[in-house]
Amino acid sequence: MALSDDEFIAAWQQAKCSPSVLARMMGVQPREVYRRRKNMAERGIVLETHPVNLAGVIQSTYTQSWSYARERTAEVINGHVIVFSDAHFWPGSRTPANEALLKLIKRLKPARVIANGDIFDGARISRHDPHGWGQPPSVKEELDACLERMHEIALVAPRGNPLDWNIGNHDCRFDRAMVVNSAQYEGVVERLADRFPEWEMAWSIRINGTVMVKHRQANGVHATYNNTLKGGLSMVTGHLHRLAITPWADYTGRRWGVDTGTLADPLGPQFEYLENNATPWTSGFAVLTFRDGMMLPPELCEVIDGVAYFRGDAV
Repeated sequence: MALSDDEFIAAWQQAKCSPSVLARMMGVQPREVYRRRKNMAERGIVLETHPVNLAGVIQSTYTQSWSYARERTAEVINGHVIVFSDAHFWPGSRTPANEALLKLIKRLKPARVIANGDIFDGARISRHDPHGWGQPPSVKEELDACLERMHEIALVAPRGNPLDWNIGNHDCRFDRAMVVNSAQYEGVVERLADRFPEWEMAWSIRINGTVMVKHRQANGVHATYNNTLKGGLSMVTGHLHRLAITPWADYTGRRWGVDTGTLADPLGPQFEYLENNATPWTSGFAVLTFRDGMMLPPELCEVIDGVAYFRGDAV
């Protein structure tokens, strides 16, 4: 990119401090912008980032009328991002995927760890009727299990690196039950976010302007394809528990739709409502790798016959 520092700064400001917008303006790949920006930062010239929409309008990362931040932004130039979802943590249960997650966080030392929704299950505060006389765990028992597991993850994550939690539809049960049944206690009782101060909660997080991570969007067997096709970005979602990667390419380049599976056991008691039906649900999680700001093909850690495998080896 044959620009002087002053020319690059002027172009950066014209692009509303957005690497993706500047890359489109200059007709280059985003990684070239990130590489130049990193080089300047090493020489003491730090350029801040602001998220923008396609029209070049600066977007707020937090809207006061939303219960949680609408969208958070992140930059990962070189490194890994581990994304897990749908843990549905259950008291007394520890799955192979959960153990593998802790081990790979220690091994890969990711720049970010993202819990992509439905960490809390909320069996007793579900809108659905109970299945029978069985007694699911109480909210407190579930919450204690979540606190223990999420704190374990925080302990093995590299110190100082962000911990993100995108809200899922099951997570919403916790706050919704209080709002519906005890609205007069607003500001007195703790929300879900208050219980997990180590984790930053939002509806979604956008990485490098080119990768959107959120709990859910499309449904159905073609969800990963539809997500990246219609979203216009690489999309990483949970919710469907399928653990899958679908590539897509067009004039803008190659991108991926990723389903992060479930950290839980698909045959666990949380899922009795399936009535033992056949299901494509798969236990595991996703690993994203970035080089010069560009995401490389995503990878999966998958549990097969009770053993978690990553890159061909048992974890």
